[in-house]
Amino acid sequence: MGESLESLQKLHKKFLSAGLVLLLLGFALLIFKPIGRASPYVGLVIFALAFIPLELAKRTARKMAIIALRGE
Repeated sequence: MGESLESLQKLHKKFLSAGLVLLLLGFALLIFKPIGRASPYVGLVIFALAFIPLELAKRTARKMAIIALRGE
């Protein structure tokens, strides 16, 4: 494993911020429709893709919790 808690925290923040930005972008496309009729479809795709970095952030947080509880 060999990953330190600090590096995992940085990775978690990056995944979390990327996921939240994608969610915001997806919602903005769904609400404001800046590119016409394609906006809802593009917004739904981006909204669905936003869950990938959020899931990775969740897994990273779980890994950080395990490391913290073990005291490594």
